[in-house]
Amino acid sequence: MAQTFNELAFSPTIQEMIQSRPDSNITILTGSNNSGKSAYLKKTIASRSFLYIGVNRFFSFHHLPLYTENATELDQWFQQQQNTAHQAFQNFEGSYFNCSTAITRLSNDRRKILFEIFLELFGISVEVRAEDVGNDFSNRFVSVGGESLSVTSSGTRLFLGVLAALMDERFSSVAIDEPELGLSPTLQRKLADIIIRGERRDKLFPHNPHIILSTHSHLFLDRSFPENNYVVSKLGNLITAKPCLSIVELHDIQFRLLGNDLSELFLPDAVIFVEGETDKIYLERVLGIHLAPSRIVIESCNGDIARRLSFWASSLGNIQLSPYRARTLVVYDKVKQAGLETLCARVGLPLQNMIEWDDNGIEFLYPDALVSSIYRRQGVKAESLTINGDFVSYGDISYKKMELCKLVTDGITETTALPVELTNKLIEPLRNLMR
Repeated sequence: MAQTFNELAFSPTIQEMIQSRPDSNITILTGSNNSGKSAYLKKTIASRSFLYIGVNRFFSFHHLPLYTENATELDQWFQQQQNTAHQAFQNFEGSYFNCSTAITRLSNDRRKILFEIFLELFGISVEVRAEDVGNDFSNRFVSVGGESLSVTSSGTRLFLGVLAALMDERFSSVAIDEPELGLSPTLQRKLADIIIRGERRDKLFPHNPHIILSTHSHLFLDRSFPENNYVVSKLGNLITAKPCLSIVELHDIQFRLLGNDLSELFLPDAVIFVEGETDKIYLERVLGIHLAPSRIVIESCNGDIARRLSFWASSLGNIQLSPYRARTLVVYDKVKQAGLETLCARVGLPLQNMIEWDDNGIEFLYPDALVSSIYRRQGVKAESLTINGDFVSYGDISYKKMELCKLVTDGITETTALPVELTNKLIEPLRNLMR
């Protein structure tokens, strides 16, 4: 167990991450709490040209401090952090950054650009005013739409402060721990557009700093270049970062950041397309018992799964770029619709999400015990049923498919033994998916 920060080992190092992508100016670290993301960022303080913006950046101010040039300012801060990192049981949270000094460190021209960008983004004017307009020696404050920055939202102060810090040309790299803290989704998106997607970046950051983020927000992922995203994990004193190598991996990362639970977004956890109404009724009953409280939508396609799947894929825009890529399933009989498998492949549905039953009819997947009871014959198995059109028979007893389905679903309980094929092909894969 590490007792000081400097006992931690990193693979790869921040410098190695940056050097491995010389054409990129963004590195994004994701991972669970205590995975080591913040430790990676704090390691950047090993260089004076790296600015670290920690999570402790919530504070209010009214008066702007006077700016006095201090040639040893960064050296003093760097030495303080190095001393802290060597102390036992220290996970330092101090930061060279704060909003008021970040703004006052900018030149007049650079500060003007910052305020112009804010006006473009939000339609609100920002300026430095004298508290007493008749006295040039009175204290200065930042006016946002006519009000002091001290009484605006904390998100406004954070947004302005982070941008001002990034504009400081003394730093070749800037590490920001959880840039989403204190920002509404709208502000997060606007900040991500600037930092990650490069909007207005040339105007704000002509010195082109490399920006390193740790985040729990999917809005700060780089969707254009998946390799700029890393997943961090910790084992003992070793902290590792695994690069994202594909769009599919990126979607997995994004889904984890959304909580691995589409139902929390008022969306179904999975969508299953089946051939007919009895398939839908039976599977809804089975999954409702064994996978509660997951919300699984089952769509009856009246024999035309291909048409419904094609419509679903068009509605999503692209299944391969959606969280539903792994959560869209098609379930069909051994005798299947012509062209269905070709369509599944064309829309990008994973092979394991195409489930084919061994026989032709959901009735062959009914529980044997219930089939024996309904047909009043000991030891009758579902596989022995005979299907002729809309009728399902055993011996001299016949039921219409819908009538038999109702009898079966009414009899199913938590203790009912289900066919192995149904459990292995559908229930267990869905259960693993919901974890």
